[in-house]
Amino acid sequence: MGDRPEWDWEDLKEFAEQTAPDFEWLEKPGRHQYRWRTITGRWMTAKRRVKDHRTYLKACGKRFPMDMYVSTAAWLDPTKLPRIRDKSRPHPILLNHWIVFDIDMRPFSQRRLEAARKAACELMDWMTENEPERIFSHVSFSGGKGFHIFYRDEDRSLFSIPEPKLREESVRADRKELLNRVIEAGHPVDPLVTADTRRIIRLPKTLHGSTGWVCTRIDGTQLRQPLRDWANTIPRHKKSARLPRWGFTMPRFPKMKSSRNHREKRNDNDGPTSIHLEVSSQVPGTRDRNVFLFWITAKPDKLVERIGHIIDAMDQADIGPCAIWSDDTGALLMVPRAIPAAAFPKLSRRIGAVRLGQNVTSKGHAWVRFSPQFDDTEGWGDPLEARGIHAKEAGGRCKHPWSHGHLLLAERLGFKIEADGDISGTPDLPIRAVKIR
Repeated sequence: MGDRPEWDWEDLKEFAEQTAPDFEWLEKPGRHQYRWRTITGRWMTAKRRVKDHRTYLKACGKRFPMDMYVSTAAWLDPTKLPRIRDKSRPHPILLNHWIVFDIDMRPFSQRRLEAARKAACELMDWMTENEPERIFSHVSFSGGKGFHIFYRDEDRSLFSIPEPKLREESVRADRKELLNRVIEAGHPVDPLVTADTRRIIRLPKTLHGSTGWVCTRIDGTQLRQPLRDWANTIPRHKKSARLPRWGFTMPRFPKMKSSRNHREKRNDNDGPTSIHLEVSSQVPGTRDRNVFLFWITAKPDKLVERIGHIIDAMDQADIGPCAIWSDDTGALLMVPRAIPAAAFPKLSRRIGAVRLGQNVTSKGHAWVRFSPQFDDTEGWGDPLEARGIHAKEAGGRCKHPWSHGHLLLAERLGFKIEADGDISGTPDLPIRAVKIR
């Protein structure tokens, strides 16, 4: 996005003090955890309960939020939540959990937001028909590239399970089954949001730091109107980015035309061919550094599970952030960090990227597809769909420098990742075209 806001501390201070977040949709705001990203990129967690604008400002102190989030779950004590695998402390008591679907369609543009709006309406219709026990609450425009659709679960039986760990596991399992049904029905929701009881979501009436637009609750009736009819009613900061009609996306290149002579020379046994582009995992300009860049393939329900395991492993290994794209073959994951050769094998095993680690160890790097397939009769297929950036907390703890070239590649594919530390290498990535017959 070309006109990304350039914030300063006074901008964020003024907005936080003059604009009260929207807590009205939360039954008990003080039961939720609040986390935010500051202007320096540092992530903060509220150490006290937040119930209203006054307590919100006290919790923030002087570290005013550029992006503010609230937990989708309500807890007996939200200020001291242990990690989900922390066995040294008592398991937290889950009191409630919103069912939230996140639909993002990059890049930030009228065309992609309109597509996200239509997808959200289709999901709401599907939920009404297929999941009538889940009660629609509201929709939030994220302030960026999509919408969050909120449902309440009227069935309280899972929350009456007395053992806290079993209660949370049971709620996660129920949400995962629902998520799998939604994905199998073809709805383009983020596969890592709905089933996670520890997930955070943008708090309405707070800034989206990348656009300057305000995350805003809207009702279902408004959502069913064309975006052009109500986009100008969404509040935004004076430094906000404009909403372009068209945004960047992977281009559909013109079909390759072979000459008549070439067609006559082709053998009947040649068969159809396809071409795609591959990029090296090696950080250009360095001798022995690579990024984590790899594909995972599986059936939709298993793919969600595998991605979840990998993100959890990255969080434990302090490796991140991880950008994810997908197409009909699977999911492409990239952590644009310059990892030295000595650390790569162990880390690749730890996060579940064993084959990538083997290639880097034996060949010094790996070639990885990053484009759609080009068929010699149909042209370029659909571009990769940007699914989100995950393991952000791990990214805040990660000590490895960034890869200059891979940061630019992520931006070209729809993700602008802010590098808040050292940057290694040059911007020129090795790319090759691969022909498959």
